Amino acid sequence: MSTDKIYVGDVGTAIIVDCGSDLHGASADLAVRKPDGSEAIWVAAVVVMDGKERFLRYVTHDGDLDQPGTYKVQARVHVPGWTGRGATFAFKVYQHYK
Repeated sequence: MSTDKIYVGDVGTAIIVDCGSDLHGASADLAVRKPDGSEAIWVAAVVVMDGKERFLRYVTHDGDLDQPGTYKVQARVHVPGWTGRGATFAFKVYQHYK
């Protein structure tokens, strides 16, 4: 299995976001704009990587990656006393060939 590219219909692909700040006690989601302009919210989990609790992880489900093109994603984080958004990033989803 190749992890170099993400394809339409892929399920189980981990989307990892480095928020750059401590997320202990936070809840978070990813605001997603799909290639056709439609929007979705993916509920992310705060995870520890490299000993730091500053990462979000979302694992794709059936229907998440339903079209080819560029997906734009922005983390939305909620901690006691603060709610905010991270920088927008993008990734490309490719059409698979039969």
